[in-house]
Amino acid sequence: MKKYHIITFGCQMNVSDSERVAAVFEHLNYSAVKDADDADVIVINACSVRQTAIDRIWGLTRDLNKLRASKGVKLILTGCVLPEDGTKMTARFDLIFEIKKLGELEKFLQQKQEFTGEDYFATTPLSDAPFSRFVPIMTGCDNYCSYCAVPFVRGREQSRPVKDVLAEIKALVQSGAKEICLLGQNVNSYNPADKESFAAANPFHHAFAKLLWEVNRLDGIERINFAASHPKDVSDELIEALKLPKQLNYLHLAVQSGDDEVLARMNRKYTAADYEKIIQKIRTARPEMAIGTDIIVGFPGETRTQFENTLRLYERVRFDIAYLSMYSPRAGTAAAKLVDDVPHEEKKRRWRELQDLMEKIVLEKNQKYLGRAVEVLIDKVEKAFVEGNSREMKRVRVYGDSRLNTGDVVSVEIEEAMMWILAGKTVD
Repeated sequence: MKKYHIITFGCQMNVSDSERVAAVFEHLNYSAVKDADDADVIVINACSVRQTAIDRIWGLTRDLNKLRASKGVKLILTGCVLPEDGTKMTARFDLIFEIKKLGELEKFLQQKQEFTGEDYFATTPLSDAPFSRFVPIMTGCDNYCSYCAVPFVRGREQSRPVKDVLAEIKALVQSGAKEICLLGQNVNSYNPADKESFAAANPFHHAFAKLLWEVNRLDGIERINFAASHPKDVSDELIEALKLPKQLNYLHLAVQSGDDEVLARMNRKYTAADYEKIIQKIRTARPEMAIGTDIIVGFPGETRTQFENTLRLYERVRFDIAYLSMYSPRAGTAAAKLVDDVPHEEKKRRWRELQDLMEKIVLEKNQKYLGRAVEVLIDKVEKAFVEGNSREMKRVRVYGDSRLNTGDVVSVEIEEAMMWILAGKTVD
């Protein structure tokens, strides 16, 4: 039996893509291996959003091409790949294909000119964690943020039909899913063509809010989350839908900058004040909601004063977590035409300053969980402890309870609150 190995870069959507890639291999009777050295075929699922991810792929392919030369290993590239990056890497791969065209992978593996291949959404994903599953509901993006390559690698927004999304979720629940994460590059702009498929009793008008209501009604699901959201599409109805009983107590909402001029150059279509009003509404609707975000430092033209505006916004909002990045130009984007005038060392200083602030606030905020019980979905079992995520997406560790298995949902009383880990004991 031939063997395959998948290396995934990027966001949850890339992880979901890899699950569908794995399904194609399993359908063709390949078996997965953990070590690339043991594989006959290696797939790299790329992320072109950051130059650093592409640089890592370049470094990785130098080693993988040694396997290609010595053992005849086939190397395949897919995922978010800018045309310019794909052209540069052509000689290093045996196949480069668009992730939405999974049939191209099947065709390559079968070495057939004629084949019957399902499309991307019709391919049932394969997961190592059947209790927690990703479900893409749309792909692409129409926002064209000036720094972002997503519209150029994923295309324009395309929403899945309601009936198809619900059918996939029902099938995943039957196979053991307890937690569902709805995915899209701009998930809250979901706009399906078959709106008549929503139940007549559905109380919402906003399409994504309507979908959340439908998924909340399904038996067997205990936890629902989604990513990634754009602030401009956070309506009052969507905020109301966050109060639905199965929604996780966590929302990731990228702000990118706390300065209005920088946000305008980024083409983000909101101001810092607009963003803070949204957060205030969310916390009014669900006071304990944990908020995560993304921030870019060193965007072209960002002055020290503008960066300090981001620091001040961060202090006011007090995020639970932030994914911070230093700006790097991506070919084809509007920002690539701007002068990248913030020196790299200054970007590093700003990143460190913001990282230090985040870590300070995270540690402070985590103290409120001491003595409280949180619900945890176990996803990791070691000899000395088990771990999982709370409904606030806090990482929680439990020591010395051998009864627990992956997929268990348990109540944990927190006895220790560290920066990235809460620790405690199960509560019967």
